[in-house]
Amino acid sequence: MKGKFKYVFFDADDTLWENEQFFRDAEESFIRLLSPYTGPEGVQQMLWDRQEENIPLFGYGSKTYMIGMSDAAMELCGGHLPAEIYHGIKKIITDLTYHEFRLLDGVEETLEALYGHYTLVVATKGDVTEQMCKFRQSGLGKYFHHVEVMENKCEQNYLELAAKHDIAPQQLLMVGNSVKSDIAPVINVGGTAINTPHNVVWVHEMMDMPESDRITVVKSIKDIVNFLL
Repeated sequence: MKGKFKYVFFDADDTLWENEQFFRDAEESFIRLLSPYTGPEGVQQMLWDRQEENIPLFGYGSKTYMIGMSDAAMELCGGHLPAEIYHGIKKIITDLTYHEFRLLDGVEETLEALYGHYTLVVATKGDVTEQMCKFRQSGLGKYFHHVEVMENKCEQNYLELAAKHDIAPQQLLMVGNSVKSDIAPVINVGGTAINTPHNVVWVHEMMDMPESDRITVVKSIKDIVNFLL
């Protein structure tokens, strides 16, 4: 890979900083809140189902998560949302939105090593305000040329990303944890991807790894330096 690429695009959530674990904690709190109405598995499945319905309409992020929780709770409560359930959901989402921010291990030293050798760009998806807030909290702005908050991460979105930066799709190099969002679509348009697995994966993002010699899997983000410098 050395000398082949001008840009390196980085996913944000669970690649640069911790994210999914906080959503899992919120999910567990929601299950406890609604458990009196049905079993834990029923609550979880209802939440997943409502989330999948709402993502195409409202996108990604904690606001959509709140809508999904409210929809699931309304159905589980028989069409009437008790005040204590509403306030419980609001507290869960507030805690999720204002959780402690944590960079993942090795991120800053990796970016510092690559800075100056490549143009580094964050390529994330989700709510623009929410993602930009997290980026500012990260303190990583000194390493990145800019931030792309993409509508989604399908093949068309990556083709648009390449066109915006005046590069061919074959010149895309994406670093990320999600096979579904960061790896497969990039490979499908002819790009190259480095997978930095995270120990917690959102059910919506689960997918088998495609077979390609343009995919590199590393144990830690620190290891990408060995391939790029």
